[in-house]
Amino acid sequence: MNSRHSLYWDDFERRIKETVNHIKYGKSLPIRRVSVFVTNKCNFRCAYCNMKFGNTVLSESKFDEIVKQYGDTAIIHITGGEPSLVPWLYPYVEAHTGVKFHLNTNAFIAPPNNIRRLKVSLDSEDSEYFNGLVNSKGAFSNVYTNIKEQCKKTVVSITCVLSKETYKKSPEFMKFCRQSFPGVYAVFFSIYKGNNERFKFGKEDIDIFFKEVVPKLEEEMDKESLALFQETIDEKIRLIQGVRFPENDISVPCYLSLSERCFNWDGEMGTCSHLFRDGIRETECGKKHEVCRYGCNRRLVEFNQLVHNLIK
Repeated sequence: MNSRHSLYWDDFERRIKETVNHIKYGKSLPIRRVSVFVTNKCNFRCAYCNMKFGNTVLSESKFDEIVKQYGDTAIIHITGGEPSLVPWLYPYVEAHTGVKFHLNTNAFIAPPNNIRRLKVSLDSEDSEYFNGLVNSKGAFSNVYTNIKEQCKKTVVSITCVLSKETYKKSPEFMKFCRQSFPGVYAVFFSIYKGNNERFKFGKEDIDIFFKEVVPKLEEEMDKESLALFQETIDEKIRLIQGVRFPENDISVPCYLSLSERCFNWDGEMGTCSHLFRDGIRETECGKKHEVCRYGCNRRLVEFNQLVHNLIK
């Protein structure tokens, strides 16, 4: 991989070497990342969200079992639903300072202080619009305050869902984040996935975005945000509903999933958090799904292809 590639989740250069060496010598890969979906509850009702919410929470004993099994070698990446709604979770995290916890949250509730990396959802600098989008009064004020505070303590990334409704304002949003949150690690723009006409990109929107918006947006981006953007949205097909990454050869194994695990709020184990996010519980290590041509990103596709070429 060339040097412009982001190290957003991990040191991928090291993981390529590690993966190739273990496969060549017939050894099992160490687990490097464990995603734990601790609940399907959420205190927001984002208009663009496709998740079906419930009231299920992972038990503390099962979470503790996961941490004890994997916490010495792996990042424990906590996500949901909204993790802050799990009563035992934040006290548990604060009591286990030696574990590499990462956290996805909407940050309506202040996160623990010993999170190694924090990923927060924020979709607009317009407080009124944001509160309406997530259907929660006062949401923007809480999220803004907590992001600002956490930037002083840990590595904070912001995720913004890019949609038909928000893409024209993305340069202003990027500028707002840089100015409002000194020290923020990166702003990542994820693409709306779904068929709601309110948010779905049309052909004209895609043309406008690449011709008029992208040059302005890239000018506002720091190095890390730019690398992430170019790994996800480097051409028009990435915004079209359907197959966004046709270069992802699904006949080639997903070597990344060999060193990752995923647990849901019922305690069931899978191998890929991206597939789980899309409603697919894959349990066979290394297996790809047709949706991998849609929900992956260019960096992960390149990772798998590089490993595949090196072990031939």
